[in-house]
Amino acid sequence: MNRFDHQWQKLTALARQAADDRAAAAPYGFGPRVAAQAAALPPAGLTAVFERLALRGLVVAAAFSVAAIAFGLFSFRSEPSAADAATDDSVGEVLDLS
Repeated sequence: MNRFDHQWQKLTALARQAADDRAAAAPYGFGPRVAAQAAALPPAGLTAVFERLALRGLVVAAAFSVAAIAFGLFSFRSEPSAADAATDDSVGEVLDLS
């Protein structure tokens, strides 16, 4: 064995015996710092486009819902009176095929 191999074997044996006395916990403020950096980065790729379109779709669906409720309420208020409904024979008109 040459001198390098002998020194290498000695060094690896000492490294195997050394204890790891480093703290296993993350340093103070590590979690909030990582969360802040993640929030500061712009969203990447297809998910960002999907999020924007989903939010716009939600707004459009809400607007259509409000419009449908409004038109339904107006049509309910403009129903014909009971006197008009009594003279109107819509079933007879539908069944009168001749």
